[in-house]
Amino acid sequence: MARRRRNKRYRRGRLTVLLRFFSFLVICAAIAAALILFFKVETIEVAGNLRYTEEQVLEVAGIERGENMFLINKYAIADRITQQLPYVQSVRPWRHWPNTIVLQLEEGEPIAVVAEAENAWLISDEGKLLERIDIDGGEGYPRITGCKLLLPTEGSYLSLPADGHITDAQLLTLLKELKERDMLANTSRIDCTSAQMLVLRYAGRFDVQLPYDADYGKKLYALEEIIKRLQDNETGTVILTLPDRSFFKPDLY
Repeated sequence: MARRRRNKRYRRGRLTVLLRFFSFLVICAAIAAALILFFKVETIEVAGNLRYTEEQVLEVAGIERGENMFLINKYAIADRITQQLPYVQSVRPWRHWPNTIVLQLEEGEPIAVVAEAENAWLISDEGKLLERIDIDGGEGYPRITGCKLLLPTEGSYLSLPADGHITDAQLLTLLKELKERDMLANTSRIDCTSAQMLVLRYAGRFDVQLPYDADYGKKLYALEEIIKRLQDNETGTVILTLPDRSFFKPDLY
């Protein structure tokens, strides 16, 4: 008798658990259906765009009014925009409930020109190829020579041959250090032609010799210290290729 009562309670308990689980599934399905039905894109806003019009951004983003807010793939949208609109460095799509999508753009600026035999490219500080320009274009930006770009296209990133004189990382680190020290505007050329050293043309007065594998921060600090000791009319070569000392070699007239 006691055993039959235990079995009956056990069966009743299992039925209660199944009913609760089924009710949970029904509630989840109802919530999902409500979200799909009621939260649809009605407004798309673009912020942070300077070089591109709102129409250009929206065309590339590919968001359709009436789409469900929850089913929009934010990562795919960001990838499309950054790849097809080269000056856009990053995109942060966010949902403004109940029916608005905001595309927050951050645009990059040219930092240098990579010049090849027939083409030249404006690049950003992250190494993004922003725009192909005339071989003699890009006035006002440091001109990088002696490099061969691998499969350059607008929106792609700087890629140099593994057997070249300088690596992608080294070149971008040098540009970053020049920018952070406010030395970029005074740098007119970065020549990577020589296998032994790279040469900066600086302030219109100095050819600065640097090793490719240098700690560029320390080397540029040494350059600044040497220039402080020179007269304003002095020109010549600053040699920073030696591990233990740096010196200035004046031009001979």
